[in-house]
Amino acid sequence: MARIPYPERSAEAVDALPTQLNAFRMLSHAPDLTGPAIDLGMAVLGSSLPVRLREVVVMAVAARTDCAYGAVQHRPIALDAGVTADQLAAIAELQAEEGEFDEVESTLLTATEELMAQHTLTDATLGVLRKHFTDRQVVEVITTVGYYTMLAGLLNGLDVDIDPVGEQYLGLGPGRRQNP
Repeated sequence: MARIPYPERSAEAVDALPTQLNAFRMLSHAPDLTGPAIDLGMAVLGSSLPVRLREVVVMAVAARTDCAYGAVQHRPIALDAGVTADQLAAIAELQAEEGEFDEVESTLLTATEELMAQHTLTDATLGVLRKHFTDRQVVEVITTVGYYTMLAGLLNGLDVDIDPVGEQYLGLGPGRRQNP
């Protein structure tokens, strides 16, 4: 049960969503933040990163922040996008086994760890990211880490109740449904 009650009335931006997720219902306590937070989430989900790689990053943030809400919501999306159950287990255990991830995935996991632990990237990690991604996508990776870290603070800090609706958001990404 959430540590503070959900507002009696959700922000207008939440009412416009196909499903009123508890994360955004709780954020409705700060209505001026709710719409922009949802808009940023939509932009992150619609970024130019391949959905599979985006979900590797999202699941890594969920693991490193111990955010059960994020892990539950994004697990079906990650699986649908091609992340394997073994990879999800390795991410959740914070153990990227050699051979479990390719160079791009390993670099994304390293970048996520560096950004969360040091709030920066080493030159080596940035160099490998730039080898595989455009500058736009590098910025999108960094923004994805930041956005889901911010949400994890809200979700964990207030013990927001987990919504059992992750499957509704299968196939998120460019040219697909754009729900958070």
